[in-house]
This record gives sequence, structure tokens and C-alpha cells, in this order.
Amino acid sequence: MNRRKQRKQRGRPAFHALFPLFSPVVFLVSLPVPLQGDELKLSDGDRVVLIGSTLIEREQESGYWETALTCRFPKANATFRNLGWSGDTVFCDARAMFESPAVGFQHLKEDLARLKPTVILVGYGMNESFEGEAGLPRFQKGLASLLDMLASTKARIVVISPPPQEKIRSRLSDTAKRNHDIKLYSEALRSEAQKRGFFFLDLFTPLLAEAQKPSYQPLTDNGIHFTDFGYWRTSQLLEQMVIGSARFWGVDMDKDGTMNKVRGASRLFNIRSDPVRFEALDKELPIAAPPLQSGMKQAIDADNGRVFRVARLHWKYSLQIDGREVTTGSNEEWDKGVRLTRGPEFDQVEKLRQTIMEKNRLFFHRWRPQNETYIYGFRKQEQGQNAREIPEFDPFIIQLEKKIAELRVPVPHQYELISKDQ
Repeated sequence: MNRRKQRKQRGRPAFHALFPLFSPVVFLVSLPVPLQGDELKLSDGDRVVLIGSTLIEREQESGYWETALTCRFPKANATFRNLGWSGDTVFCDARAMFESPAVGFQHLKEDLARLKPTVILVGYGMNESFEGEAGLPRFQKGLASLLDMLASTKARIVVISPPPQEKIRSRLSDTAKRNHDIKLYSEALRSEAQKRGFFFLDLFTPLLAEAQKPSYQPLTDNGIHFTDFGYWRTSQLLEQMVIGSARFWGVDMDKDGTMNKVRGASRLFNIRSDPVRFEALDKELPIAAPPLQSGMKQAIDADNGRVFRVARLHWKYSLQIDGREVTTGSNEEWDKGVRLTRGPEFDQVEKLRQTIMEKNRLFFHRWRPQNETYIYGFRKQEQGQNAREIPEFDPFIIQLEKKIAELRVPVPHQYELISKDQ
């Protein structure tokens, strides 16, 4: 069984202006703006590298963060590499393997030199927080050394706080003490990011506030490590706090084909009435649907920002996109605005996410092959000859990135309302 399977077993501003009755129920509380003056934008040639502990390593298995950033910049030929290492710290303890943390630090430095990142997402602090307040000075010193090294790459840097610890059944009872300590380390991360002018993504504050709400759905499987749903939820936080805005799509029109307001579509064309019909080319793909598990339908409805309104209809109508029925509503519902939660755009973004996950899987084996100690480490005299096979992953990764480049770009779709009462 490979290490990925072993790990798996172990365990927005509202849309009021357009649709006042159907504004999204925003999951996250008030969001601070990025600490850096500009919003994070990706451009052609950008290489985004993620480093950190389990929070970062496990992201590659769901791909929600990477999918969100990829969709927000469909014209940018940017690539992503995940260098997360479960159990790691700012001192590079885990990635040192059987050697000293200084060796792990050097390995990370060499990996970054090889990848040449232009954007780095840094996610540390959870493991270190178990040292409590007494360990804070040492953490701050290690963090400063790490960020000094990262700053030498000239990349734009996003510092990510650890999330709060959730109280999951009776497994982790002293969550108040744990969150007191996590907050100390999160504030140290915030302070260091602010001092250096880096972006700061605060997962701790808004998620801790949300956990107090009766409608809260757990984001972790053990109080600490995100499930796929946790990564899906926080991908929206990543967009809002680092990119500076949420994603919304809306078409507001009359039954005669008159367009009142359009958001999120770069072009509408071939507009007709009787029946209402048009083609739309979106600016970007929608938010990926959450993982399939109980209670998630409500989450889609609350957080998806795609709303279609048609005024002054007289009957019940279904909406077909590319000839496929995606939803049905009465004339009163269409007049208020109907939220779209499925369709070919959602199929495309899910295919994109699955392709990103496959690319990440291959890169993981390229970067951290099984039997690494025998191939590169102190026992390489036994199987070191197999190291020549590791670069054979590269062509497959390149092919998948070509597929990602195709899938991230929206394509036109035909929308048509079909009467259900005539």
C-alpha cells in the first residue's frame, strides 16, 4: 500500500444588487483584506509552490485550493507544485527524514531552487503550537529564518495560519486550551507576514467563529486535519481573502429577451425570445461542487453564486443548458431568481479538479518516490540504480498540465427556457 493510501486511511460580498431575495448566505464572517497592497493575481509563467505540513500536503488529494486559483485566472498559464510534508515544522524536521533539521532545510532550499517559484503558499504552525506559549520564541526565530530563505526567491508569499482545533466527539476534549495556543502561533504568523509585507490568510479567526453556529458542519476528520469538505469550504476563504473577491454569475432578463443586468459572463449572443434562448461565454468556471456527503446540498445552494432571473413569465419553465434540463421553477421563482447548482460548467470544473488531482499524484511520486531511502538516501547502494526511472514521470505530468490548460477555460453554452405548462 503506498503512502498516500496509508495517509488516507489514517486518518463573499452579497449579490444584493442583482437579486435581493436570493443573495448568498455567506459561510464566513467578516474577512480582513490582504496585508499586501495589491490582490494576488496569477500571470503566464507563474509557478505556485505550496510548502508546509499536513494542511498543505493533504490539499493535493482533494485539489480544491488549486482548482479555485486555477479557475480564477483561466487565461494565465500558471502551474502548481505541492511540497507539503506531513508532520513538518518551520525547522524542516519531518523533511529531514533520518538526518538533522538543517539537512531538511537545505533539501527544501534545493527543491525551491529547482522549481523556481513565483508564488509560495506557506502553511505552518499547527505542529509547533503543541509546544504552547513556552515554545513561541523558538517558533518565531525559526519562522523568521524560513521566511528569509523564501524571500530570497523573490516570489510573492502567502502565509497561511493553522485552522482552529474542532471539538470532534470526545476525542479531543481540551479544545479551549489548544485554540488558545494555536491563536498565539497564528498571531505570530500574522505579525511576521505584516512586517514583511506578505499576504496573510487567516484560517483561524473566521473558522473559530463559524464553529459556534448551530448550522456548522465539521471541516475535519479528527479535529485537526481537513476532510475534502474542509478544503472545499476554505477554498472560498482563500479566494475572498487573498484574491480579494468571490465569484458570482448572474443573468437578469425579461421574457422578451431584454437583458437587464449580466455578471460573470464575458459575452451573451444569439439572444431570442419565445422561447427565451441565448448563448453565454463565462469569464470563469463556477465554484467546484462540494464532495458528495450528507447535508451538502444545502451548502451548494448557500454558497454557489450563479443566479438566473427571467421576469414576467406566466407558466412553469425548465431551464435546459445545451439541451440538458438542469432546473425547473414556477414563474414566481423565475421572477425572484433561480440558483443554478448543476450543468455543463459544473461538469467541466469537476473534470478539471480530477485532472489536477491526478497531476498531483504523479508529481508526488516524482518528488517523493516510494523507497526513497533506498533510491536517494543512506541505502542507495542497494537500489540507487532505479533513480534513473524517476524522471520518467515528467512527460505524463506535462501532458496533464496541457489538459488542465484546456479545461480551465470556459466554453460557450446555450441556455433555453422550456414551458412545462403549455
